[in-house]
This record gives sequence, structure tokens and C-alpha cells, in this order.
Amino acid sequence: MNIQKLLFKFVIILTYLIRVALMVLPIALVVVITKEGGWKYGFTFIQNSLNVAFFVSFAIGFLVSMYHALSFDEVEDAPAENYMKTHQVVKVRSDKPIEGVYDWMVNHQKYKNVVIDNGVISAKKKVHFLSPDRVVVYQQDGVFTLASKPFSKLWFIDFARNYKTVKALATYIKLDK
Repeated sequence: MNIQKLLFKFVIILTYLIRVALMVLPIALVVVITKEGGWKYGFTFIQNSLNVAFFVSFAIGFLVSMYHALSFDEVEDAPAENYMKTHQVVKVRSDKPIEGVYDWMVNHQKYKNVVIDNGVISAKKKVHFLSPDRVVVYQQDGVFTLASKPFSKLWFIDFARNYKTVKALATYIKLDK
């Protein structure tokens, strides 16, 4: 791995760590400050202070961010512009008709509410314990544009779920698998 790619990944992971830590910090502050006295059951080194809340939020942010980064590295062949993003857009060149992709998505169990309107396929992809992701597929001049995004703009960690969705669609379109 070259140094530019390493620094790029480091900066992206660091921004995710900060975002998750800031999101967890208010909860950690409430839990630590409302606790009366020292922590029991062997945790006597933990006292009621802001340092504990900062440490807990950093630790949770670190674990979630690293798992998110490892999920993306596990997928392989992800372009740098899509690294750790939740809103994924991929373009694929193919002569396959849009109706063939529509039929495949309708018959695939992971997609629901599949609708084709004016050559644009929109669907929802099932997700465990969350609202479904939104998937859009359209074809223009022999190039398919595949887009997948989470149910909310505020959702910024998906553990490469949306990239796996567009990659599976791209594999089907290119290789018919």
C-alpha cells in the first residue's frame, strides 16, 4: 500500500472516529455524571468525571469506526471515491435491457417494492433491524447508473452494506450472475 492511500484511509477513519465519538459523548456524559459515588463491582478506578465520558465515547467511536473500515476493506476493489461512504453510486457499461435487471430484482428476495417508471428502477433493499435502503437503477446510452443509499441522510455508517448492494447489481449486469 502506498503512503498516499494509507494517509487517505487514515484521514477518513479519523473523521468517522470523531463523528461517532461526538455522537456517543452526550450519552456517556449522562451515564457517568448521574452515577452516584464510585463504580462498584471491581471498577473502583472509574470515578465520576468528564475524562471517563471522553474515554468511553472515544473507545466506542474507535471500535465502530475500525469495524466500518474493515468491512470496506473486506469487500475489495472499492474505488477510492466510494471508500466508507453510505451513498454509493457506480456506473456500469452493458447492452443488457433495463427490463432484464428489473426482472432479476423482482425475483430476488432481498428487494421489495420494485417499480419501473420511465426506464428508472426504484426499489428498497431489506436490512436487518433498520428501515430498508433505497436503490435506484437507470440506463442511459448503454451505461447503467446504480445508486444505493440508507433510509436517512443522517445515517453515516453502514458497514459497506450499500457498496455490496451496488457491487452485486453491477456483477449481475456485467456477468449475468
